Amino acid sequence: MDKTLNTPDNSLHKGQGEDTTLEALKPVYDLKKYNIGVEDFKIEADQRIKQGNEAKEKQINRFPVEVFPLAVQQIITSTNENLSFPIDFIGASMLYAVSVAIGNTYKAEVKKGFQESAVLYLAIVARAGTNKSHPLSFALQPIIEQDKRTYHQYEQQRQEYEKAVTLSKKERENQAIDEPVKPIWQKFLLSDYTPEALAEVHKFNKRGIGVYVDELAGWFKNFNRYNKGSEMEFWISNFNSKPINIDRKTGEPVFIPLPFISVAGTIQTGILNELAKDSRTQNGFIDRILFVIPDNIQKEYWSETEINPVIIQDWADIITKLLNLPVQRDETLNPEPEILYFTPEAKKLLYKWQRENTDQCNDAESETLAGIFSKLDMYVARLALILEMMRWTCNEGNKEEVSTEAVKGANILGTGSQPNQHPDINRNPFHLSRLRYLKPAFKTTNQTTL
Repeated sequence: MDKTLNTPDNSLHKGQGEDTTLEALKPVYDLKKYNIGVEDFKIEADQRIKQGNEAKEKQINRFPVEVFPLAVQQIITSTNENLSFPIDFIGASMLYAVSVAIGNTYKAEVKKGFQESAVLYLAIVARAGTNKSHPLSFALQPIIEQDKRTYHQYEQQRQEYEKAVTLSKKERENQAIDEPVKPIWQKFLLSDYTPEALAEVHKFNKRGIGVYVDELAGWFKNFNRYNKGSEMEFWISNFNSKPINIDRKTGEPVFIPLPFISVAGTIQTGILNELAKDSRTQNGFIDRILFVIPDNIQKEYWSETEINPVIIQDWADIITKLLNLPVQRDETLNPEPEILYFTPEAKKLLYKWQRENTDQCNDAESETLAGIFSKLDMYVARLALILEMMRWTCNEGNKEEVSTEAVKGANILGTGSQPNQHPDINRNPFHLSRLRYLKPAFKTTNQTTL
């Protein structure tokens, strides 16, 4: 019997006493008949391996939505499904919005003399048309609405002030009008500003402000526009909450003992290398920025479904709850943040992570990578604070201590690793992509490359 399996006549019929196992039959496949060569199998195998590796890498480098409270996870999922927001972008944007809303109300204390605020420097990176700006706008909308309300109040007060200053002292007495005081607008967000204007706004809102720049490239390019070299140093100092002290030729001096300015914006992948210019890789400025660059980002089709208004309101309620937190003041009327301490278990977990991260830093193959690891110490503490305050707004925490859940989430955000895993920069949702895209810039600026 011909046992080749390439014609209808090759049907296998079990005869008496006949071994019909595949091994016994030893089938022969006539590949040439179908123009299939060994090379075709190799190509197909390579493609399958590549697809498998890509799927595995995508799973490894996905943005860890599970670190957020359940209510926030639902908002992220809904905006992704109905508004086509990339999960990486909306998740990171929410972290930034919460950062601004917390401001100087709370700090996390790792140990005496080591406190961290919620300040973030965040860059959302992708090519044009991939929905970079809209997630950030959505996350900040409740803060924008707050600024709209306070600006309306400011306009009314300004009109009353301008009316009062036109009256004589006697007229004001007759009308029972107090001595007019010039009103101020306490705003939270700035997009276009000069360094003087930034300091002026922060002087009147010492609770904390956010700089939101749709194109971060412009933010970097403006560093030397007003005073060569000094603005970059200003942002490095602000990251560490060092006092702002500005003496001006005209106008009153500005002193802000506890600044809080978070920064976020978008930048196109093609011009990302601009960041490595002007010594930004040498002074540690780049190491302070969290880059959000998802793998294989593509422009999505419009979704035909509508987002539930309840989802939008839920996010507004979360941010508003944080904005309504009172700011404690010291005897000089400057902010005095309340301190959140880590629970014993959370602190143990944090210290364990820090030891492993320190080993990574000391063993780094380049100064560039070592700089990234070194800043993770600060960022993990900051992210833990942000996640804990998020948990409180969603009724999953009590705002009295930094929990193990918040530290676990911060560890995953900071290194992409679970608590029982060794920190791995290749799983970091922020820093992995920074290395990939900034590497050419380091070469052109004679920096040590990875």
